Formats: sequence, structure tokens, C-alpha cells
Amino acid sequence: MTDRFAVVLARHPAVMGAEGLCYGQRDVALADGWERMADGLRTVMQGVGCRILFSSPARRCQMVAERVARFMNLELKVDSRLREISFGEWEGRPWTHISRAALDAWAADVSGFTPPGGENGSDLRARVRHFWTEMQQRGQSCAVLTHGGPLRLMHGMVHGMPGSLLAPSPPMGSVRVIEQGLPGFRTGQPGSHIPPQLPLHQERLRFGRQSAAARTGTL
Repeated sequence: MTDRFAVVLARHPAVMGAEGLCYGQRDVALADGWERMADGLRTVMQGVGCRILFSSPARRCQMVAERVARFMNLELKVDSRLREISFGEWEGRPWTHISRAALDAWAADVSGFTPPGGENGSDLRARVRHFWTEMQQRGQSCAVLTHGGPLRLMHGMVHGMPGSLLAPSPPMGSVRVIEQGLPGFRTGQPGSHIPPQLPLHQERLRFGRQSAAARTGTL
């Protein structure tokens, strides 16, 4: 373990065929051009010396991770703790077909409310926290390719905070580099040659008239 190391936090590229859907852990196809994000992520990882790439098992993450790992000849670790939050029976349904009362109940208590057959925010937080702690203990420069939900929490953990699932989600295809130093993480230091967030493949605005709960849950 070293005193200083870099962590690259990346969200999967844009997807297609899922507009207006609650998909959570459901596999959805990547939109055309996802390779550009993969190649951009590889460039960032090479710049900070990453030799390990952690990925969610979802195909929208793993396809990118496999391409990066193949070109860089590095260690790829697929970790189920990096999955998106599970919305259970809601997944695959349009947000407009889920009752407003249920969505409002979820938005009012993201940590405690559990969609039928799914998991709640506390479940997600527990597995992301476990991964985060283990990753820090390794003390090696690495990249993490995951989803909006886990990244919302990790962006809070960077600052020693729990993170909020209702916080703005990083754009699909965006990459953020943080540096681990004692006593903790630092982001976007003045004069740093690494920008705090580098959009490599921007998400299209696609939410229209959906409710706030639905917009937050499209992960």
C-alpha cells in the first residue's frame, strides 16, 4: 500500500432503447459510439498509472471494461457490489406506469423504501461502502466503472460523507479522477494536470415531463 494513489471513477456510456424506462440492474444495450468513451477512459487510466479496473457485471459496464483491459493488458475485476440499485418488479417498466404514490414514497425515504422484489438505498450503501473501504485498503491506483447510484454515494465518500442517492447523477460516459493522500481524498486541486471531471461521451437530455423521482431513478 502506498500513501498516494489515484482513483478513476467512471460511469458507463449512454444506452439506447431505455428512454423513459426504469431499468436499474436490467441489462440494456449501449448506444453507438461507446467505444469512444472506452478509449477515452483508457487514456485517463494510462495517465494516472492505473493497473486495476473494477467493473459492475452489467453489460453496459463490462463491455467497456473488457475493451479497456484488453488494450491495456491489465487486471479486470468484475465486482457485484458495483451493480446499480435493484428496482425489482419496477424494472423494464416505463416510469409513467409506476404509481405516483409508490414513486413519491420511494423519493421520500430512499434509504428505507424497498420496491417490490428490489433493494433499498441502505442495501446499496452497505455494499458500496464495503467495496470502497476495501479499495482504499489496497492502496493502488485503479479505475471503477459503475452506475449513477453507486457513483452518487462514492462522490460523497470522497469527502468523508455518506453521499445521497438524490444528488445529481454524473453524466453517462463521464470520468472523474481523485487522488488519495493522507489524510484523505482530494479533488480538483489547483494546478493539477488532471481535471476533476472529464466528459468523454455526454448523456443526452431525455427526461421530458417525468417526475423528480423518476428522473432520479433512471440510472
